[in-house]
Amino acid sequence: MPIVLDEEARARLLAYYGLDKPLLQQFTDYMHNILHGDLGWSIYFNAPVSEILIGRLKWTLLLLGTATALYMSLGILLGAISAWNRGKKRDVGLLVSLLSIGSFPPFFLGMLLIILFGVNLQLFPIFGAQTPFMRYSSPLDEASDILYHLVLPVTTLVICYIGDVYLLMRNSMLNVIGEDYIVTARAKGLSEWYILRKHAMKNALLPITTMIALRVGFMISGMIFVETVFAYPGVGRLLFDAVTYRDYPLLQGAFLVITLVIIAANFVADMIYVRLDPRLQHN
Repeated sequence: MPIVLDEEARARLLAYYGLDKPLLQQFTDYMHNILHGDLGWSIYFNAPVSEILIGRLKWTLLLLGTATALYMSLGILLGAISAWNRGKKRDVGLLVSLLSIGSFPPFFLGMLLIILFGVNLQLFPIFGAQTPFMRYSSPLDEASDILYHLVLPVTTLVICYIGDVYLLMRNSMLNVIGEDYIVTARAKGLSEWYILRKHAMKNALLPITTMIALRVGFMISGMIFVETVFAYPGVGRLLFDAVTYRDYPLLQGAFLVITLVIIAANFVADMIYVRLDPRLQHN
């Protein structure tokens, strides 16, 4: 129920959160606190925002990193194979199937996987990152349990985002296949797999590298739904809880962390782009 505050209680709350100061002073204080590692105090969890985010960030990075590595690798490989077999049954089958399953929203696909593999077949756990109250006999057992809980959330993200990488890689490969150096490599008698791996794929990866950084932001939005559906204790689920309980300091801290992750992804993509295209090293 709403709580009616008198003027004295309202003034104390405004002073406690610094809302009685001018906006410029509030912004200056906030930036000063950020530079000192102070992201504020969570209203709902009654704990420092930085400590809460650090505890949740490791699970999000594990989920996001594993899903990104898998869907990028599979999308690149399948896109290259599809383009190399353009117009054949393998190409048409991959094109139709990947674009079809990639059209499902993350939350809907996650619920389908929970019903099929978690409830009906009971093959994988349907919530959490670890088994509650479980005592592990070794670090290997703990890692196995974590990976066991990671299967369904990672599968959901991979299926949802593999289609974009596949389609871009396929189109990029189609542009590369007709180049003169591919014809020259075939004239030398090199095997098709060697030409595909050493010549075609390396040059077709340049647009994919740019896409990696752009897709991180979209994956974070999908990650919020996936972590909520699977009750996965990451930053995405934390954002959902912060919105639900109107925990504004926690929301500010979470958005700051997400922004830093996206900036870091763009930086890594730029470094990879330079390694793939040596011409940029001389510019």
